[in-house]
Amino acid sequence: MKPLYIGATLRDCGKTSVSLGLMQVLHDRGLQPGYCKPVGQHYVRYQDKNIDEDGVLMHQVFNLPDEPYFLSPIAIEHGFTRKFINNPDVKPLEQEILRCRDELNKAHPMVIIEGTGHAGVGSCFGLSNARVAQLLDARVVIVTSGGIGRPLDEIALSLALFKDFNVEVLGVILNKVLPEKYDKIKDTVGKGLKLLGTRLMGAIPYDRSLTTFTVGQLAEEFDYQILCGHDALSNMIEDTVIAAMEPQNVLRHIHTNTLIITPGDRIDNILVSLLVLSRDTSNGGLILTGGFEIHPMIEPLLKSSRIPVLMSDEDTFKVSARMKDLGFKIRSYDTTKVDRLHELIAEYVDTDSILNSLKE
Repeated sequence: MKPLYIGATLRDCGKTSVSLGLMQVLHDRGLQPGYCKPVGQHYVRYQDKNIDEDGVLMHQVFNLPDEPYFLSPIAIEHGFTRKFINNPDVKPLEQEILRCRDELNKAHPMVIIEGTGHAGVGSCFGLSNARVAQLLDARVVIVTSGGIGRPLDEIALSLALFKDFNVEVLGVILNKVLPEKYDKIKDTVGKGLKLLGTRLMGAIPYDRSLTTFTVGQLAEEFDYQILCGHDALSNMIEDTVIAAMEPQNVLRHIHTNTLIITPGDRIDNILVSLLVLSRDTSNGGLILTGGFEIHPMIEPLLKSSRIPVLMSDEDTFKVSARMKDLGFKIRSYDTTKVDRLHELIAEYVDTDSILNSLKE
């Protein structure tokens, strides 16, 4: 069976989510698919190797028997592109990707290949998504975010580059489609894709539960100091409030699972936040900005509340600006999200057509 290459039109379209859900659906059907992300831009140290974090996720979720390096052969480390441009020899990189492909083929009937960004990403070192798909003789499914005009324009660009490398694109998966516009977008994009010479293979509705994150993830990602509430770092965040207004106005913006960001010297808003959040200790969290020393009368109240409180030396604007379009990679312990992706792919993606198109 041919390998399936999961590409995308932009970053954060949902390649990893689709790959993860598809892997689970294929397991349901008795297949034991392998996984590889040949070119990884965001790596972590895992089992003494630099492994792309998506490779680590798949290795852990599916308890894959493969050497982790086979899932992530090329890690784009600092200075990688500069070194390549000064010594442009792509053959060793290609050979390493093929070697890992061959190792995975020994253990799996098929392999899901996850790309990196849009079709042209990696061109600067000779390993664009289109070239890697060609190298691996893979067939491609492109993932794009919900919408009509912009996704179609972006897909047209990707299709042109894949065509230039003689790579077959099976179709498109539309991701994060707003539920209230689902039927209209699915129908219109499906017709638009036919005009571009391809087809819609799935339309996945936007699910807010997949975008939530925890207070602990924030602390880890941005290295915030944890003042208190260590036992509640797993509190989920769905909304964010910048509490720089008068406290009576802050009150009406705080809902379930709200993260409140306020200057560390705004005692009034800190007290209001404590009052509201302490009604349920599994509800939200607090970030104190500006690097202010906590008032000695306030600190005992914070610590006794059991609410997770983070501290940052940066000002409120810088802290709050990070929250825009904030997205965290799914981790293997996010079992609720992993299960939800399984359900979404099973229900909204035409996996039968994909599998039939991969047959030799």
